[in-house]
Amino acid sequence: MKSQTASVKPTKTLESLSTKVFDAQPTSTAPSRVIFAEFPAPAKPMLLPGAIDIDDLVAEFEQTSDAAEAIAKGRHWVAKSFYSSQPSSIALLRLKKGWSQAELAKRASTSQSYIARLELGNVDPQVSTVRKLAKVLDVPVDTVMQAISPEEEK
Repeated sequence: MKSQTASVKPTKTLESLSTKVFDAQPTSTAPSRVIFAEFPAPAKPMLLPGAIDIDDLVAEFEQTSDAAEAIAKGRHWVAKSFYSSQPSSIALLRLKKGWSQAELAKRASTSQSYIARLELGNVDPQVSTVRKLAKVLDVPVDTVMQAISPEEEK
């Protein structure tokens, strides 16, 4: 493969953004040009005036034991009502415990965003992570393996 050269050229409409153009001669007969632009993303979506972030609201409610118990019961209901007819998933195992993604992350020594990506199937966890999840969810490792890769049923 031939080496690629990069140059930084701002676009006319996005002058404040970093845009890189790569010129390369691939093995095909036509030259190619790839344009790569970096777009800054806000850490948290902007809220409407007077709006309350649902995660902040739930976290506030979970400060009292009665409300935390009610929210846990609601998660059990969600697991039973919406996930019971589907194959096992990390979300189902978590909701059966009455836990939020943040709570599972805390118990498994990882981040909430990692748990979210795991539940969506966007990450392939290490064996050590699978073991941690099995331990904190109090299920066999095989159950977690099946939950993260249901398409590989035996």
